Amino acid sequence: MIRKQPIPHIDHPSPPRWADRLLEWFVAPHLLEYVQGDLHETFHKQVDQVGLSRARRKYVLAVLHCLTPFFLKRRAVEPVKFGPQKADITCSDDRKYLNPVCMDMFSNYLIIALRNLWRQKAFSIITIFGLALGLATCLLIMFFVRHELSYDRYNTHADRIVRMTLHGRVGGKELNMAYAPAPAGPAMKLDYPGVEAFARLEKQGTFIVKHGQERFKEERVVFTDSTFFELFSIPLLKGDSRSVLTEPNTVVVTESTSRKYFGDQNPVGKSLTMGTMGLFRVTGVCQDVPSNSHFHFDFFGSYRSLPAREKWLASGANTYLLLRKDYSAEKLAALSPDIVRKYLGAEVQEFLGMSLAEFAKKGDRFGFGFQPLTTIHLGSDLEGELEPNSDEKYVYIFMAIAVFILLIACINYMNLSTAGSAGRAKEVGIRKALGSGQQQLVSQFLSESILITLLALLVAGGLVVLVLPTFNQLADKQFSLITLLDGRLIAYALAGCVVIGLLAGSYPAFFLASFRPVSVLKGRLQAGVRSGWLRSTLVTVQFVVSITMIISTLVVYQQLRFIQTKKVGFDKEQVLILHDTYVLGDKLTAFKKELEKLSSISSVSLAGYLPAGHSNKGVDGFRDVNAPAEQTPYRLKTYRIDDKYLTTLGIGLAAGRNFSSSFSDDSAAVLVNEAAVRQFGWKNPIGQRIASVGNGSPSDRHTYTVIGVTRNFHFESMHQPIAPLIMLYGGDSYQMALRTRTDNLPALLDQLERSWKAETDNPFAYSFLGERFNAMYQSEQRIGQLFGLFAGLAIAIACLGLFGLAAFTAYQRTKEIGVRKVLGASVPSIVLLLLTNYVKLILTALVVASPIAGYCMSQWLGDFAYKTRLEWWIFVVAGGLTTLVAVLTVSYQAIKAALVNPVKSLQTE
Repeated sequence: MIRKQPIPHIDHPSPPRWADRLLEWFVAPHLLEYVQGDLHETFHKQVDQVGLSRARRKYVLAVLHCLTPFFLKRRAVEPVKFGPQKADITCSDDRKYLNPVCMDMFSNYLIIALRNLWRQKAFSIITIFGLALGLATCLLIMFFVRHELSYDRYNTHADRIVRMTLHGRVGGKELNMAYAPAPAGPAMKLDYPGVEAFARLEKQGTFIVKHGQERFKEERVVFTDSTFFELFSIPLLKGDSRSVLTEPNTVVVTESTSRKYFGDQNPVGKSLTMGTMGLFRVTGVCQDVPSNSHFHFDFFGSYRSLPAREKWLASGANTYLLLRKDYSAEKLAALSPDIVRKYLGAEVQEFLGMSLAEFAKKGDRFGFGFQPLTTIHLGSDLEGELEPNSDEKYVYIFMAIAVFILLIACINYMNLSTAGSAGRAKEVGIRKALGSGQQQLVSQFLSESILITLLALLVAGGLVVLVLPTFNQLADKQFSLITLLDGRLIAYALAGCVVIGLLAGSYPAFFLASFRPVSVLKGRLQAGVRSGWLRSTLVTVQFVVSITMIISTLVVYQQLRFIQTKKVGFDKEQVLILHDTYVLGDKLTAFKKELEKLSSISSVSLAGYLPAGHSNKGVDGFRDVNAPAEQTPYRLKTYRIDDKYLTTLGIGLAAGRNFSSSFSDDSAAVLVNEAAVRQFGWKNPIGQRIASVGNGSPSDRHTYTVIGVTRNFHFESMHQPIAPLIMLYGGDSYQMALRTRTDNLPALLDQLERSWKAETDNPFAYSFLGERFNAMYQSEQRIGQLFGLFAGLAIAIACLGLFGLAAFTAYQRTKEIGVRKVLGASVPSIVLLLLTNYVKLILTALVVASPIAGYCMSQWLGDFAYKTRLEWWIFVVAGGLTTLVAVLTVSYQAIKAALVNPVKSLQTE
């Protein structure tokens, strides 16, 4: 070996100072001088032999090797007596240091725990798998809850952005709008110093977007101000955020949309045809909108591309305000009366023919709200939302479900540990006889509990990986496996496991550690019997949770069935909807006539307004011409329909006639529904005349005559009662409805597609009215599926514990069963004996769970204007199903115990 010479410019080389500090921090003071001296001496020798750098590396390794349990630093204590002797370890500073055996002790605990798990394989599998199911459920729900609570928090100024909303009461009807008048944003920025910037978002329906030969139907299109990227933290990848949307007919596209239309090319400067609005120049590319945003768009068009709107009561847009740092939404809300007087007073006079004071005297009002950005997703359900929002109550419901399912899993562990205490009784007695204290035994059993919980966490991670795709589909989320690798989530999971292990293992630990060694070693302890009342209570709690979730699931599905089977006022079956028929332009009439000739189609209607799915929506103010002039107009929903609309959708007439092309004056006629008749208070509606308010100008005000009354039909979700509806004559070309009468639907679709492509090169798209109707209740369907999944998990976990508990109970009653069989008891009578106690517990759980579930689901059904009733059979089915599953679970152990030869049973004693 070639010997290296010491580095000449270093006279006194020293080891790394941080390594010495580490040694001084961890090594006990009475050992430090000897350990550090030996290490320094070895270091100086190695400097001469291998050089300074390698010597320092070797020194660091030597320091790390010294951090063993023997050397670990311990708190100095006064001399303590252990029996007749005292601690005999003395330091140079006359303090006493106890021998550090903590690590050895925990190593011993680990070995014992692993041996016990291996010895009781069935108990271990049931406990670990039950806890794993509970932890996996918690992890999945944690993903969901964490994502829901994170909505819109990606924005740098999230705490300073508010949405301006419009509220009020007009004509006796409440007004709750997610949008504000279109001129409100600029006015707030100009007149109120607390507002730093604004941005408006306004949708204009769907667009057929063209680039070269590529044509796509795009629904995620919005028009916004040039300040949008100042308010919202969506990074621009190409383009200048200060100028991308300053000019009319300009658009910013998302990164994925850019790849869709332009591939890897730079799209800036290129053009897209945006439906009937013509060419738009691409001025920027932004990142895709984050999934945890309350809006998701692919195209951001310049707001200056839209016609200018100056009337506050005749236009609206979702308006966002960026407040100054020292300003709050509450201060702005306090100015709402001033804003109403300043901007709406003149328009109330113009539109309604009365002053603001007269308007208020009638009980009507206008007001503005300012909604914090981060509360929109979970706390807003207003008219005109950019997207359907969630509800914070579901976040709390799922959090409660996670806690309850984890509680069931913890109860399993506590039950099985205490019931199986007979197998550990002698171990505890011997350990106590040899000098172990109760605190040491408690520490041992808690360590076992934490180990079991950590093993369950590993299994839970595997279960999450397996079920994550299915959970994503049910919850309508896009969680990835990367979520599992989040450092903070892992830390929370590990900390949670320790807490769960301590909580779940606390009672079994103190219960087992409390055994008296004399009683145990003399065989006087009937282990598991003393805690029977507690185990019965815990089992009852498990089934209370399970039955509550089963009842909830049944109620959700009963409500969905009620929605699907209720008469909705129109016939949604056999109705085919052709999308985007407006692109046919002048060819539309000829195309419609061609379809009417087909034998497989009974009627065709231009149906831009539909009672289900995406369609146009209209609203206007109407007043009865014969009513007093001071009466406030009613704000009513409006449809534009043709003379085939009612026939195609199967909507019935209650009075009067339908529109007809034979009557030239039907352009000044209207149909109203029964709810509108009640709203106006008419006894004889036919021939009544109503006047529209329009946008306030005389040219936009019209007078109509009522020629017919339709029966009420659900043109909105069943969450809302059927509202008054005014139907004007003139079909909307946005969509076309076809009532079919064929069993060969694929052939009809093929024929329709050929006819479509003969007229246009735009994509052929269709849907079915029934499917669109069902899609309105996707949220409720997902809730029902998730409830069903979690109810199944709750039952599965509870029955796992019940299976293990039944095995231990049968084992404890081995001698009793043997004696009963010798005395003539039959197998069925013994099985019935073992089952009776569990059936009693389930019936008790049913009595407790029924009012809890009934109250909770009554609150949930309260969100529906039309709802099912809580039928008695739902509670019976829930109790019967739970009883059946529990009896099947316990029966195996009961029959197995009853079939054992009594001679063998009595020999075990």
